[in-house]
Amino acid sequence: MNYEMIIWAIVIVFILILFIIKLVTPQIVRREIFFGVRLPENLLGDLRLDDFKKAYIRNYLSFCGLYTILFCVTLAKFPSNAILLGGLIVFLLLSTWLYYLSHQRVRAFKKANEAHMLNRKQVVMVDTSFRSDKSNRPLPAKAWFIISLFIIGFNLLAGYLAYDELPIVVPTHWNAQGEIDGGVFKTWGLVFLFPLLQIFITGFMFLLYQAVGWSKLQISTLNPADSRERNRIFRFRWGANIIFLNILILLVISLLNLFVLQIIPVNVPVLLFVQPLLIILVLLDILFMAVWTGQGGSRLNTGSVNYCQDSDMALDDDKDWIGGLLYFNPRDPALFVEKRFGIAWGLNYGNIKAYMLIASLTAAFFLLDSIIELLLFY
Repeated sequence: MNYEMIIWAIVIVFILILFIIKLVTPQIVRREIFFGVRLPENLLGDLRLDDFKKAYIRNYLSFCGLYTILFCVTLAKFPSNAILLGGLIVFLLLSTWLYYLSHQRVRAFKKANEAHMLNRKQVVMVDTSFRSDKSNRPLPAKAWFIISLFIIGFNLLAGYLAYDELPIVVPTHWNAQGEIDGGVFKTWGLVFLFPLLQIFITGFMFLLYQAVGWSKLQISTLNPADSRERNRIFRFRWGANIIFLNILILLVISLLNLFVLQIIPVNVPVLLFVQPLLIILVLLDILFMAVWTGQGGSRLNTGSVNYCQDSDMALDDDKDWIGGLLYFNPRDPALFVEKRFGIAWGLNYGNIKAYMLIASLTAAFFLLDSIIELLLFY
């Protein structure tokens, strides 16, 4: 069996899922956000908006669709990490360019209809009880992360019990043909290698979980009660999903650890395919969550359709969004904000804490790499 070709086939599936995610993004955003532009309620029913969306889908299928086919064919004939990385960068640039064209068209449309926005008061809806309302939790309980701690503890115990039976040189890597092509000398550092990786991943996922709760709350002025409930369900589902993904990733790492510790016999197909398949599952999970819930709960059926046409307008904060993609507002203390065009949340790049967070995560990655090297080779 040619394991290498199967792995590259999985990589091509990964590319196709990315293509689908970009294609469906206009269908999952908030009702009042159109290609990164906030529109007043009386413009949302304009038929020209449907034309903008159809034009984006047509252009995306034409340009990105053709490019994705060529990219996958090239990768199938000339499998290479360099081609994969370069091709993904070009795909992201091309899809972003197509989005930006639609963004500019919608901005021009909004500007041409500014008369609809004159003499209307702009307000920001605030709900001070949202995070403290224990009867309607915005997030699942933190206690669910105890499962992750048990998994980490299991791996530490397994390493301790298996240590004496390990050979002097422990195989740690297998090539696409299933042959051992890497190993390390038996040390106690090997016992801590996979649990350390699990601790780092759990810490990162817990940060994401917390970010969901800390993120800026956006309440629609059209139907505040309905918007509040959509926000709650949106956050709860993503919080639960982060916990689920963390457990899934830790279980896969545990399987690899048991292989390396020789507690279970090495199964070459499982060993080779489990990591790329995990990436595919994570992407499919994100796609499912986006379509199932939508940004801000936009795809939820809450049973409420009572929108107040005469309500005050939500604050027009387009000026704080660079291209409708990056939020830059030094006046806003919020660090995490919901993406306008995309899935889940992003950072407020006008907040100095955003750069401190990026620097801290980068330093943590380098520190993890250094610790792993110390554990294995010193």
